[in-house]
Amino acid sequence: MTHSIYAYYVSTVLFADNTKRVHVLQHHSDLLLYGMGRSAAVFKMKYENRVIKIFYPQYNQITEEEKQNYEKLNGSTYYPAIYEAGINYLVMDFMEGKTFFECLAEGIPLKPYHIKHVDNGLQYARSVGLNPSDIHLHNLILTNNDNVRIIDVARFSQEKACTQWDDLKRAYRQYYQRPFFPKKVPKWVMHTITKLYRLYKYIPQKRKRSKC
Repeated sequence: MTHSIYAYYVSTVLFADNTKRVHVLQHHSDLLLYGMGRSAAVFKMKYENRVIKIFYPQYNQITEEEKQNYEKLNGSTYYPAIYEAGINYLVMDFMEGKTFFECLAEGIPLKPYHIKHVDNGLQYARSVGLNPSDIHLHNLILTNNDNVRIIDVARFSQEKACTQWDDLKRAYRQYYQRPFFPKKVPKWVMHTITKLYRLYKYIPQKRKRSKC
């Protein structure tokens, strides 16, 4: 059985889980740790304009679901292309730029047409039978040439309705676009808002379940 260079790189990555947070203990020198999320770590390849997204052991089952979603989105420039997939990893285009979260933290303006581009990308996902969900500031990227890209689409195949993007748009229009609203927002403020938002969304659902 022939193994690809990507599979070899993945085999060099070692995670440690201390129950609170996953850490990367080691990886090949050709890989640069680019970011870590709730379910996976992303490594930029040294000699290719691609990244390897490696899922933590407890989240390996997400790999196939996200792969299938990306395959459905193939052909849209709003999403990265997939080049290879294994049982716990995906190889895809490297999207060079800043996440919307980083844009807010660094004071990089987000224009109305950027919001429109996100809408267009999500509408394309709906047109191929997906249900865009869990859209947040970390999985929206403003590229260096002023384009918008959407990543982390595993939850696009869930059935329940998600209003997260609609809520973000509402906040953008009601607050961000006002002249007095600061265009540079400290990270701790955004983290606090995120926690409050999740609490706001969680409490009504908990009450609804308790009445059943």
